[in-house]
Amino acid sequence: GLLAMALLGVAYRLGLLYQLCHKVNPQSPRHGGELVAEVLKAHGIRFLFALAGGHISPILVASEKMGIRVVDTRHEATAVFAADAVSRLSGRIGVAAVTAGPGVTHTVTAIKNAQMAESPVLLIGGAAASLQKGRGALQDIDQLSL
Repeated sequence: GLLAMALLGVAYRLGLLYQLCHKVNPQSPRHGGELVAEVLKAHGIRFLFALAGGHISPILVASEKMGIRVVDTRHEATAVFAADAVSRLSGRIGVAAVTAGPGVTHTVTAIKNAQMAESPVLLIGGAAASLQKGRGALQDIDQLSL
């Protein structure tokens, strides 16, 4: 009884229950970055402005393969300002991608600027793995509230 509850609690804390319920198909040749790049390409996106980071690297690699030009910037706000400029000049959605946590928080000024100008800008922010949410994962913050 008590030992079983303790073991169940440990399994939950280690994420073992999550892994049992959410199996990855090892036969699948595709990953999420490819799906994101396909959607961007289907919407006519030609440029993706980014400050590279581990959370978003699959998107950057797949976008390059699909012919979307990835423009690396030195600051996350610059990526969003550039996406805003492309949006205003081309009439298409400007797209920026940044890594999780501070990468997303650094974009707030530029996103607000685009909002005030009513520019269509898409910001893709990386995130900590679902399995690690709320467990002290690197750069795990509540990004959606921003």
